[in-house]
Amino acid sequence: MKVNHDYRISTEPISKEIRFPNQGKLSFQSIINHQTEQLQTGHLQHLLAEIEQAGKRLAKSRNFRDLAKYKTLVQQFLKDAVSIGLELKKSHSWNDSNRSRLLKIVKTVDQKLLELTDSLLDQEKDHIHLLGLLGEIKGLLINLYT
Repeated sequence: MKVNHDYRISTEPISKEIRFPNQGKLSFQSIINHQTEQLQTGHLQHLLAEIEQAGKRLAKSRNFRDLAKYKTLVQQFLKDAVSIGLELKKSHSWNDSNRSRLLKIVKTVDQKLLELTDSLLDQEKDHIHLLGLLGEIKGLLINLYT
């Protein structure tokens, strides 16, 4: 067995002084909390930007794929905002019947999404009817063929 002589033993005594954190500096937990808050805020801002882009795309195209994408992004934003960022605001916003104001905002957003879906359906009713007729004709032709 070969012994490696490259390691040198220190002859200096190891100091066993106890170090206390400087009272003027931030604690590790507060730094972690601050960084987590910044990441969460950045995530919510990114989702808002995606929602804005999806809204512009929906306004131009008015198709159901873009509507579904928009609704998915809004639902994701609501879920993330409620789970990571709005607990502090929620505790300070109680109404007269001891219900949270946040719940009312989420319900209002859901209601507006339903109104948007209904509006899009009303605008595209003729196109949907036409596509339904085309589908029926195609189905009848397939039944005739088989």
